[in-house]
Amino acid sequence: MTEQQSNEEQKNDELRFLYTACVSEIDSFKKQQWQITNYGLLLYAAIVSIPKLLGTLNQVEYFVLFAVAFSVVASGWYLVGVLADAIQVRRKRLIETRKQFTKEFMNAWRYGKTEAEVPDKLEAKLQLLWFFRSVFLVGFGAVCWLLVRFACAT
Repeated sequence: MTEQQSNEEQKNDELRFLYTACVSEIDSFKKQQWQITNYGLLLYAAIVSIPKLLGTLNQVEYFVLFAVAFSVVASGWYLVGVLADAIQVRRKRLIETRKQFTKEFMNAWRYGKTEAEVPDKLEAKLQLLWFFRSVFLVGFGAVCWLLVRFACAT
């Protein structure tokens, strides 16, 4: 085996490893976004249930519940944003990696269509950041509304 063949084989192995790692990381980051959102909703439910479980609360306790709800929306907003940025970095890496692949691979990746029909562009990829952040905002609004109702009812 010549040195050139060895270098070409190493390049192919590195590209295959990078491609596989990026796909795996994107999958992991997307799952983490869903988990963060689900846990945020669970925390909202816990916050809303506290006045019902404990009975009458004073103004300071309601303020603490509002502060906790705000920390949930703020931290959820930040975390899903960080993960969305990480997904975009991995997607950019995938695009650059695919540029190194053969025409046969790219034809199969585009499922037989032309490059014009299936462009490999970052902005064409589906992003759910707006969805996750909307869930946090709507949940925060609902928690605030319910806490105000509970506070006014006492």
